[in-house]
Amino acid sequence: MALQHLKNGKAPGQDGITAELLKAGGKPVLEVLQKLFNSVLHGGITPEAWSRSAVVLFFKKGDNALLKNYRPISLLSRVYVLFSRVITNRLARRLDDFQPPEQAGFRKGFSTIDHIHTLRQIVQKSEEYNLPLCLAYVDYEKAFDSVEIWAVLQSLQRCQVDCRYIEVLKCLYSRATMAIRVQNQSTKPIQLQRGVRQGDVISPKLFTAALEDVFKLLDWKGYGININGEYITHLRFADDIVLMAESLEDLSTMLNDLNSVSQRIGLKMNMDKTKIMFNVHVTPMPVVVGNTKLEVVDEYVYLGQIVRLGKSNYDREVNRRIQLGWAAFGKLRHIFSSGIPQNLKTRLYTQCVLPVMTYGTETWSFTAGRMRKLKVAQRAMERAMLGVSLRDKLRNEDIRSRTRVTDIAQRISKLKWQWAGHIA
Repeated sequence: MALQHLKNGKAPGQDGITAELLKAGGKPVLEVLQKLFNSVLHGGITPEAWSRSAVVLFFKKGDNALLKNYRPISLLSRVYVLFSRVITNRLARRLDDFQPPEQAGFRKGFSTIDHIHTLRQIVQKSEEYNLPLCLAYVDYEKAFDSVEIWAVLQSLQRCQVDCRYIEVLKCLYSRATMAIRVQNQSTKPIQLQRGVRQGDVISPKLFTAALEDVFKLLDWKGYGININGEYITHLRFADDIVLMAESLEDLSTMLNDLNSVSQRIGLKMNMDKTKIMFNVHVTPMPVVVGNTKLEVVDEYVYLGQIVRLGKSNYDREVNRRIQLGWAAFGKLRHIFSSGIPQNLKTRLYTQCVLPVMTYGTETWSFTAGRMRKLKVAQRAMERAMLGVSLRDKLRNEDIRSRTRVTDIAQRISKLKWQWAGHIA
């Protein structure tokens, strides 16, 4: 099962073994892998090749002389990636059982929509009942690369993970190295002192386990937002964190507490990117964390959706979804304007553009005007696919019969019904 989920077309690690090669080996290769994996689990010693990674820098945009404009991609041994998937499948449920509802990142049955919906409800109810609301959007500097390994291993012990798995991970990380590959040349191996490994399927689980230990040390009783007698202090999606309070004084205390405890496991808050907002029912005051005064903002993009206090979130987000939809469409315009069959264009549109335009819409409050904007944008995209314009005076029904794309209103309706079933 784990081998089937290993993606094809991925660059191999330094051993040169690809996923396709492992799959083509059939039963003989599976038997060898089974013996190897069992030997590792029982002995607690991993092959040295599993600890090595090659980092390739991919240019994004901007000045190619600036390192920040490159995205690092870590290439791990495909055999190790398979092993990691096997142990992740075994440990996922146990690690998830030790996570609170506030953590929705990388958990089965949870998604970004859960927290988007929750935050929208809190914002709406605070305005409806004239309640004070303060929010802080916390950003860590390179969180996954900074967390201390001892903290990760300690969190696994707290989750009562079988000691065999802990010993394997301890061995793996004790000699983890990376070599940076530039123009077919590699640097000498660099010993990794902290951080979970990029590209490793188990890394998000390891990080969220360590982060949970941070929040367990925080004494926030009486802080947060009172909802039916229970206080909610924060929401987490992996390292995307939003804190909630009824006053800026409480919010300041919570931020300083979180900053202090986070530093114990190597996590450092990025004060330039950590933002706060509050509604008109809150008495203004500066919020200082350490020696840095945090910036107050009117809106913030949280998990891909605009959040504003005291104003409609939806009109701005509708326009933003349309802009992002056109951006996705523009990247594929050379395909949409080509001579390939329309059914392939429709499939590409359904897979790559429509999800961008409808992301998060299940949590929206819709008006006829908002829906009309989305439908107008979709019809414009359909005309672009067909190479026609408004001057051609084709009826919308005729255009739809030729493109056969899913109507955006129907897709949103389906998403809303699915979401209703999820939260019921």
